[in-house]
Amino acid sequence: MLLFTSDLDRTLIYSRRMMDNFPPATDTVVVEQRANEIISMMTEVTAPLLQQVHKQVQFVPVTTRALYQYEQIHFINDLSPTFAITSNGGTILEKGRPYEPWTKTLRMRIEDSSIPQGDMLKHFHTIKSDTWLQRSFYVDDLFYVHHVDVDVLRPDELQAIIQEFDGHGWHVLLQGKKLYFMPKVLTKEAAIEYMKELCTYDLHVAAGDSIMDYGMLAMADIAYTPHHGDLKDKQPRTLMNTTYSVHSGEAFTKELLEAVLRLATKQTVV
Repeated sequence: MLLFTSDLDRTLIYSRRMMDNFPPATDTVVVEQRANEIISMMTEVTAPLLQQVHKQVQFVPVTTRALYQYEQIHFINDLSPTFAITSNGGTILEKGRPYEPWTKTLRMRIEDSSIPQGDMLKHFHTIKSDTWLQRSFYVDDLFYVHHVDVDVLRPDELQAIIQEFDGHGWHVLLQGKKLYFMPKVLTKEAAIEYMKELCTYDLHVAAGDSIMDYGMLAMADIAYTPHHGDLKDKQPRTLMNTTYSVHSGEAFTKELLEAVLRLATKQTVV
């Protein structure tokens, strides 16, 4: 059995802006909608490919999204994957329900390795500035996402923040206009490592587009990342197990899913 852990946004599913930036070769399919607003899409080629992948492998969606945001992606939820990982590794879902042993384990790891959330906030309030901080979200009682004005937040100021909180067990990362504050032990790869003990598989394949997926790709036997992603630009070192695709958007997703199907067929034959 092949285990396929994959990021969702900008790896399998795309916003309208991403679809505009990298026009697909085929018509789009809505995979996430809120009220009358289309949030995410796949295409008439990639959507059935993912359905086929799900039938042939152990497909595990892995996302930094909050749990409620993951549940909005109706197409993925209709697949009913046995396992899914949300909140950047904060929640393991087994058949749609949080797997409590992991929740308890993670909470203990966070308590043992980083200052409490309240103390972290006190430190943050002493250094934040209303000139660059726009709004903040606390995700699943685990980590913060701050929307910032990147034209105002200076690189040296950001570096000082990163160093300050590193000593307190919190990882600070700027992704686009989002400034993440996460306990260092809260990672996708930590949740995957735990989940893998619950699975039977022979080959682990992973895919993701951002530096937040680096650990997940590094731990896999075979991995893929798109040209449009930032992982290739921010990575500590080149991953020898990873295909750095020349394709972006839907073209990458098609390439990825077809490769997974070929590997699954090879595993079955062997």
